[in-house]
Amino acid sequence: MNLLLAICTVALSLTGAAHAASLKTARIASDGESPPYAMISSSGELEGFEVDLMKVLCEKVGIQCSTEVVDFSGMIPGLIQGKYDIAVASMAITDKRREVIDFSEPYGGPDNVWATLKGSSLATMPGAGTTLDLSGPANVEIEEMRNLVKGKVVGAQLGSISLNFLRKYFSDVIDIREYEKNEGLNLDLSSGRLDAIFNGRQFIKAAIEQGGEFSEIEIIGPRIRGGDFGPGIGFGYRKEDGELRKEFDKALHQAGKEGTVTKLYIKWFGDDQTPPALLK
Repeated sequence: MNLLLAICTVALSLTGAAHAASLKTARIASDGESPPYAMISSSGELEGFEVDLMKVLCEKVGIQCSTEVVDFSGMIPGLIQGKYDIAVASMAITDKRREVIDFSEPYGGPDNVWATLKGSSLATMPGAGTTLDLSGPANVEIEEMRNLVKGKVVGAQLGSISLNFLRKYFSDVIDIREYEKNEGLNLDLSSGRLDAIFNGRQFIKAAIEQGGEFSEIEIIGPRIRGGDFGPGIGFGYRKEDGELRKEFDKALHQAGKEGTVTKLYIKWFGDDQTPPALLK
């Protein structure tokens, strides 16, 4: 039994299903540093797409919600231990994570990409403007990437599927550096301490749009999705809180059909990324 499964077993005996049945309050965990999904504003307030979306959903469900900012790597263990009720951090739905927690319906599906500095030899990575779906054959494309990044220092966020991707396909040819926060990734790439980073496209795009020290960052290669990256992103719940998950899924579908999710995507991303299933 791995550590998360062991924690989950203990948590099940401690929390039961009482909270899910009451549906009076919900404690939300956010990493607060994944723009434009969630970030801390200049005034110190938590804001972003997920922040606005959860306000809408909590109102529709009719419960009081509070939000705590936590490191992404500790979010699932904290959820299982009962510190939070819902994990909201643009979290990819994967089979491995489903072993220990449940997920909502997907509310989005960000692509994962490589990024380097302008003028780097890595900027020649093929596939720009295309999408590589790992649910189909991708051996040729992966091998091309391996040859190009061989010997390089590459960063990814601790606990992320981006890091898992690097470990699975590139651990024998690159030096992988792990970071608690996205900002650390971007800063070390900008300063030259990293040759490249691998992360969600929207996170990197948001950093580039900040300008300043991040203005020399460039997204390279194809957008990568599917396979190990799962069907999209969802809210995380404890397995015993099925009633809570169902209530929020119902609210999520209502918000989708009403056009609220679309409006929030346009507000924070500039385009509509609403999954078709939420519009029905």
